Amino acid sequence: MRTVDGLLVDHPPGALHALRAPILAAEPMTTGRWLRRPTITALLAALDSGRLPLTHATMDAQPPTRAIEHLRDLLLASGALAPDPDRPIDRLQHDSDQMLAALDVNDARVVRSWLRWQVLPRLRHHHEGTVDLGAAVANARRTLRSVIAFLATIEATHRTLASVHQGDIDSWFASLRARPHQVRPFLTWARRTRVLPPAIILPPAFSGRGDLRTDPEHRWTIARRLVRDDDLDPLDRVAGALVVLYAQPLVRICALTTDDIATDGDIVTVRLGGDRLELPEPFATLIQSLPLRRRQGVAEQFPGDWLFPGQRAGRHLAATSLGRRLRTIGIEPRRTRLAALDQLSAEIPPAMLAGVLGLKTSHVVRHTTYAGGDWGRYAADRAT
Repeated sequence: MRTVDGLLVDHPPGALHALRAPILAAEPMTTGRWLRRPTITALLAALDSGRLPLTHATMDAQPPTRAIEHLRDLLLASGALAPDPDRPIDRLQHDSDQMLAALDVNDARVVRSWLRWQVLPRLRHHHEGTVDLGAAVANARRTLRSVIAFLATIEATHRTLASVHQGDIDSWFASLRARPHQVRPFLTWARRTRVLPPAIILPPAFSGRGDLRTDPEHRWTIARRLVRDDDLDPLDRVAGALVVLYAQPLVRICALTTDDIATDGDIVTVRLGGDRLELPEPFATLIQSLPLRRRQGVAEQFPGDWLFPGQRAGRHLAATSLGRRLRTIGIEPRRTRLAALDQLSAEIPPAMLAGVLGLKTSHVVRHTTYAGGDWGRYAADRAT
């Protein structure tokens, strides 16, 4: 109590008064250690007194630590700090100038153009879809680092992107430090915009192994375990069932809220798309037990309506974190989801399946073709 009183003024209330009650209600030991960190102590006092403006710019000026981001989340959850949905993108754009400072001026200008016309518009488009923006920005940042590393290697030979030789390209792509799937799209864009010499030949595009499916029998073995194994965490059983049985992407699962669950007598439904989906047991009962409260930290004093809350205040569980949890119990999310979608699209008309699962009809049609379904004949039969 004395620590809080020394940081957040109660009479008259300071700018961070909304944080007093949640901090006092939280588990004291861990919270106390966080509050006693010098950077947090100084920042809380300065923000509460008004010596520092309560803005994202102020937070961005602090050392980039988890403790600072935890405080930012608390400020957002309490309403003390206004949300800024574009901040991850703006921060990437801001940081890119410093990241490019060591490159040749002309190469840096090319990378800025690539960011402006290729990378940033795609990230801003993610606001309208189901992609996890935070993960997308993190991937873009890693890609930018790989592009910079590639150009630094080229410049070490006293050449630039405009004067690069075929041997330079071949040597880099053959090296252990190469990240072909990250750098090749940049080089393809550079060649299309005539920055890269037209005689340069790029190696084949990285195809990866994203089209692999879980074996159907193994998928049903996983499903039976999710039904029967009461030792599994309810969170993992519900999330696993949504992947294994209903082909749901992790991003959509993580974004489910309590409003997406409805109960009518003994019938429990979940809203994945435009139509509600009735859940069988034991998943009907399990999903009603969510969200699970596991800790009593400051973040947990801001209960939201996420079915799968994360450890950060006001945030749902990250798709990458959920993916790690499912892999721990033997579920490979993407492969299992593709296997489920293949089976479902072969058994249910695409428009109906898309409405129930919240998927694009065109996406379902592609899987129908892969699975050998023929719903054109079904439509014709219905019309006669």
